[in-house]
Amino acid sequence: MLALTVKAGDYITIGDDIVIQVLKVGDLCRVAIDAPRELAIEREKVHEINAQTPECIQRVRKMPPKQANSGFNRAGKKSG
Repeated sequence: MLALTVKAGDYITIGDDIVIQVLKVGDLCRVAIDAPRELAIEREKVHEINAQTPECIQRVRKMPPKQANSGFNRAGKKSG
């Protein structure tokens, strides 16, 4: 997992097709996601209401905190 510190107005990209813009930070975080229509984007709450938490969320919840933010980016370079 990659953990990032971002400010309002920052953009995050995932591959060539997904862009996440941080609109607001504070007590609540507001993001805008631009992704291909065929890609399902759903809030965790939707899955929990249906009692179907996806495997990807279950996997991340099991990670120890230090593994989730190891200080290295996906390219293996030391961050910050």
